[in-house]
Amino acid sequence: MPLDGAFLFLFGTTSEIPPYIFLFSLRLIQTRPMVLKEHVLSHWAVYLMSAVRFKSSGFVILLSLWMTSWSAVAESLLSDTQIAHLKQKGKVTYCIDPNWLPFEALSEQGKHTGISAEYIRLLQRMLPVPLELYPTADWPASLQAAKDRHCDLLTLAMPTPSRLEYLIFTKAYLEVPNVVVTTKDKAFIRSVADIPTSSPVGIRAGFGTLELYQQRYPKLQLVPFHDYEQGLLQVQSGHLYGMLGNMGSISYSLQQNSITNLKIAGRLAEDTLLSLACRNDDPMLLEIFDKLLLQISPEQKQQINNHWLAIRYEQGFDYELFWQMLLAFVLLISVVSISYLKLKKLNLALIEANTRLEQLSQHDPLTGLYNRQYFEPRVQQALALCQRQQLPLTLAMMDLDHFKDINDTLGHNFGDQCLKDFAELCQSQFQRKDDLLVRYGGEEFILVSVGSDAETMQQLLEDFLQRLEQHQVRLNHQRGRCTVSIGWYCDIPPATMDSRSLVELADQALYQAKDAGRNCAVRSEATVPTSPDY
Repeated sequence: MPLDGAFLFLFGTTSEIPPYIFLFSLRLIQTRPMVLKEHVLSHWAVYLMSAVRFKSSGFVILLSLWMTSWSAVAESLLSDTQIAHLKQKGKVTYCIDPNWLPFEALSEQGKHTGISAEYIRLLQRMLPVPLELYPTADWPASLQAAKDRHCDLLTLAMPTPSRLEYLIFTKAYLEVPNVVVTTKDKAFIRSVADIPTSSPVGIRAGFGTLELYQQRYPKLQLVPFHDYEQGLLQVQSGHLYGMLGNMGSISYSLQQNSITNLKIAGRLAEDTLLSLACRNDDPMLLEIFDKLLLQISPEQKQQINNHWLAIRYEQGFDYELFWQMLLAFVLLISVVSISYLKLKKLNLALIEANTRLEQLSQHDPLTGLYNRQYFEPRVQQALALCQRQQLPLTLAMMDLDHFKDINDTLGHNFGDQCLKDFAELCQSQFQRKDDLLVRYGGEEFILVSVGSDAETMQQLLEDFLQRLEQHQVRLNHQRGRCTVSIGWYCDIPPATMDSRSLVELADQALYQAKDAGRNCAVRSEATVPTSPDY
């Protein structure tokens, strides 16, 4: 009797669950492995044991047999010929661009990270052989490694005439809008044709878009750069009219380098369509990965994009339909009115996009608190105000206790949840208008408050310690708690104090709090020495 049939027989005689529901569940898990997460299996098994109220060894054996059959589910996606081909290879090697965040990169530890790393992890679950990274120094080296057959795949690549000589491409699985970035005094750009051919424009070297743009727009003065930062700095200085690139890379570079005086001047018609590129002497690899990519659901793709792409160009607005509707009113309004309304709408959209960019340059994307770049000028302003008005100034440095242990034992996702919960508690505790909360770096946070005396601030900090200790962090089925050590300074700052010495005093008190056993707040009693008058 087949394994499914054996289960159906047992459930028909011992279970309160209708057999057709159980059999449907079996088929769903076996035929759609990417729809259900692996942990569903264990919860389902426990539920079945309790539902049938059956504790005999026969049922346990059958259940164990069915659970072990899960290891073959991924292979069932591929044909016997495809599986044999993969096992004969032993492994599939792949190359990436080691410096192209948020899409892909090598970390300082040599680990593959970025959007393509998420897709590689999903594909690995469906393969009977390992996917192995072949590290390279840069993107041209990765292309050369693919040409020399050192790697079987390129994770994110565009088909171009030169690459088709040694690569074949899957259907595109990632689509990213292309944009042009200029200084804020430039007009809106609707297409590449709007860019003056007399002005140089930057573009990323070695990418497929460079080769395609050179063919389609031979009159355009394209200046290749090895990274986006170099090109954007040239746009800032006025040496370039603008910088072409995809929305993800441009937004990431603007945010990482805190560039706020440039704007997204327009979205271009040609989107970047990225595929897996396979060596062209192994066409079966293309068949295999085309099939596996279809198993990745739209929800999984959206989850990956939401995690890595901080800014997304709005896709819901249909510009073609907008222009068609606008043309219907041509007979009713004058040419001047049409131009005015069009420019007003486009300018509002650009202002909104640039406002989002400015916000992202000032805030930490995980917690929503201000970041370190925003902190530096603000603490200088607060210090100058308190010195001038003789007001008490508080700077509290807070460090989550044993945060590395939390990441190591419960995982980085749970650690991220701890940081977000901590930030929310801070915002609910310190609600004064002039209170400034900053994620200073990693698990370190800073509170700056003006006007509160030491007694009031000590009570607030002690109340916060109790609230945090009682708070339970929840993520899926995981539970945990965290505490914090606080070093704080509160006094009317002397005229000789600067922001660096202020932070150092709070940092010294923080180390005293850690030495005192953590989960406590220690006030700095030190003072800044004054220079003698001569």
